[in-house]
Amino acid sequence: MPVRDYKSYLLVQLADPDYAALYLKASLEETLQDGDTAAFMLALRDVVEARRGTEANLDDLRQALDLDGEEAPTLSTLISVLSAVGLTLEFKAA
Repeated sequence: MPVRDYKSYLLVQLADPDYAALYLKASLEETLQDGDTAAFMLALRDVVEARRGTEANLDDLRQALDLDGEEAPTLSTLISVLSAVGLTLEFKAA
């Protein structure tokens, strides 16, 4: 049985839009509980990397999600990135 590292395995899984949506949903739920927005942004970067076959320019998307920058991405940036990888935001009552 071939051995793959976790990141490679995760990226294969995240290529599935349903899996990617669940992954981001779980990450956002954790962020809302602990306030760690960087973890959510890392999860979103993983989804962007996994779905690089989309029409969106991968380098532009990665730059928009630059975690080393001093400013967090804006809501409009988040919406644009999600749209580029075929996902949307959804809200429900707690």
